[in-house]
Order: sequence, then C-alpha cells, then structure tokens
Amino acid sequence: MGILTSMFTAVTGLSSYGNAMGVIGNNIANVGTAGFKSSRATFSDLVSSSLGGGSGSDQIGLGVFLNDVQTNFSQGSMTTTGNTFDLAIDGDGFYLVQNASGANFYTRAGQFNVDNLGQVVDSSGALLQGYQADTSGNITSTVGGITLTSSAVAPVATTSAAILGNLNANATAPTAAFSVTDATSYNFSTGMTFYDSLGNSHQMQLYFRKTAANAWGVYSQIDGGAAAAQTNMTFNASGAVTAGGTQTVTATLTNGATTPQAMTVDLSSLTQFGSASGVASQTQDGYSSGTLDRISVDKEGRVIAQFTNGETRALAQVVLSRFTNPDGLVNVGDNHFLETVESGAALAGAPTMNGLGRVLSGTVEQSNVDLGKEFVDMIITQRAFQANSRAITTSDEMLQELVNLKR
Repeated sequence: MGILTSMFTAVTGLSSYGNAMGVIGNNIANVGTAGFKSSRATFSDLVSSSLGGGSGSDQIGLGVFLNDVQTNFSQGSMTTTGNTFDLAIDGDGFYLVQNASGANFYTRAGQFNVDNLGQVVDSSGALLQGYQADTSGNITSTVGGITLTSSAVAPVATTSAAILGNLNANATAPTAAFSVTDATSYNFSTGMTFYDSLGNSHQMQLYFRKTAANAWGVYSQIDGGAAAAQTNMTFNASGAVTAGGTQTVTATLTNGATTPQAMTVDLSSLTQFGSASGVASQTQDGYSSGTLDRISVDKEGRVIAQFTNGETRALAQVVLSRFTNPDGLVNVGDNHFLETVESGAALAGAPTMNGLGRVLSGTVEQSNVDLGKEFVDMIITQRAFQANSRAITTSDEMLQELVNLKR
C-alpha cells in the first residue's frame, strides 16, 4: 500500500539525516583538533520497480540512504607555536608514521614530541618516519623511525686549511734576519687555530717576509715553538700567485695525539696588490668533540643536529607521501589514515620534491572545519529530519482515516 510505503520511505530519511547529524557533530567536536579533516555525508536515492512492472515515469522512490562519508583534505589554517617538532605541511602530502606493531599510517597532524628513547612520535606514540642519514650526515634512501642522537661527536684532526687575503705589494723587504721575536724581520703574520686527533686546539702562526719584487718567504710556527721555513711564494705582475700557493705545515705534538700532523695550507687565493696586508677569511676542516646542543627542522624536512663544538649534521629527513585518490583513504582514528586499493599506493618522497609540500617547523596546521558551514548544514539537516518526521505523522493520519471508514 502506498501509504505504508510512504511511512517506510520517511523512516529512511530519519535514519540518513540522523547519521548526517552525527557527521556534523563530529566535525564540530573536532574544531580544535590539530590536523583534523572534516567530513560530509552524501546521499543516494532508493528506487523501487515501476508500478506497471516496467520503467519510466511511474517509478516510485523508496527513500534515501547514506551513500558515503567523504573527507575534506583541504589545508587548514596555520598557527605558530615555536615548538621545533610542531610540523605543518604547506602543500600536498601526509606524514608517514608507524605504530609499535609495525603498521604504517598517514596523517596531517604534525604535533610531534620526543619520547624517553629519543624517538620522534605523535600523540598516539606512533614513530615519525624519515630517510635515515649516515654518520657523516648524508641522507640515504633507507626509511625508518627518526631518533635523535645522544652520542658525542668525535673530534676530527685538521688536514687542510685555506687563507684568503692580500700581501702589500708596496712593502719593503726587511734587512734584519728573520726572527719571530723581531717584528721588523717580517712584513705580515696571521694566526689560525687547528685541531689534533684528540680534539685539542693548537695555534698555527704564518709569517710573510718580502724578499724581492713579487717574491715572499713564508715561515710557520706551531704553539709558539721554533719557526720553520716554508716554500717561497711568487706573484705575477697582476698580483696573482704563480708559485708556493700550496704549503705543507707539519706539527710535532707531544700530548698523545697522532704525530706528526701534516696539514695542507692553501694560499693560492692570496693576492699581492698595492693595499695593506690583511686576511679576509680563513678556514680549516678540523674540530673538537661536541655534544648535542639543539635540534632544528628545515623546510625540506631535514632534522639537523647542532653540537656544542659548532658542527651541524643531518640526522634524518621527514618522509612525505601523497595519493592519487586521497578520498580512498580510510580514517582509523587518532588522525590516522590507512592506505587502500581505492586510494592507490603511497607516492613517497622528500618535502618540496615531486609535488610534495614544504615542512614548517614550529607551526601547527589547525582543523579545516568551517563552523559557519557546519551550522548551516546542521539547520538544513534538522529541517530535513523534521520534514521526514512530519511525513510519518501525515501518513499515520491517513491510515487513521482509512480505519475510520469501517464505521
């Protein structure tokens, strides 16, 4: 009977719009959940066979059903927190996290912290995954949990150094025999710190003594000891080095470090112009031991350790993944999504590469719930629920009229 059918049709409306209100309520409840992605209910109609057994304009619908709950993966607003491991993705991509059972999940919620084992984890304890770095800080293709090192950086002995500067072409050749204690016996000197195999610092002093036009004698001194003659330097008429640009300085140490310690000093960038002698810059490749001082994360997702000796080293690089059809991901709670056949396989890569977004450290992506839209949807859903309730009431009144015909 059509009247009974109308009642059951209205019941499907009550059920569907009741579930839709649940979706809206869940969105509103998570308006403050970082990285939360809102959902929307989509409906499809139920169609019966036609009254006449065929198809066409005499078909009567049987109501509605909740066809799907779609996730809105649009980016939420960004909030600055200052916490290093609050990481927001500006653009496309999901973080890859792994739980204690080894299951992989994907998330946009970037509120991470460091546990007692030095592992970077999310609020559920799942480990943030990244490309691992080797002992030299080079990023490899191996993916694993990101763990902060607590070990000290071993010292590295200086093997090479370089000096950039100028020797005054107008300098007068000294007449006194060279002596480090007689400032009139040389024209210019500069000092440099270097390190031995134990990480101890030492002082190297280089002395430059003009011997003739475009010709200079070079002497070295280690830790205030005796001076040693080095290879003489010559310059051309343009002030560029023509000989003696590479010097080998040898340090004889007595403190238990590797000895002798030979160091190559590059002087090829020195010039001889008619201006005051001086050093613009100097570098050397050694350093002392150091312990972890602080951690930073750059826009390419590299987790960089800074040590007390001034050295920096990459520990890992955050992995991001994107999907051909993100709507096919399954929400399993904790802001985690699971890969499915419908989503397609994860396309993993480094941030800023292959269409993936950049990582913003000290920033949180907020929920993308639009409260204004949710309230409008709530009103529409409530009215639709009321209308279906009224349809049931009206059908009941019609049935009552039929029953009354018997009198």
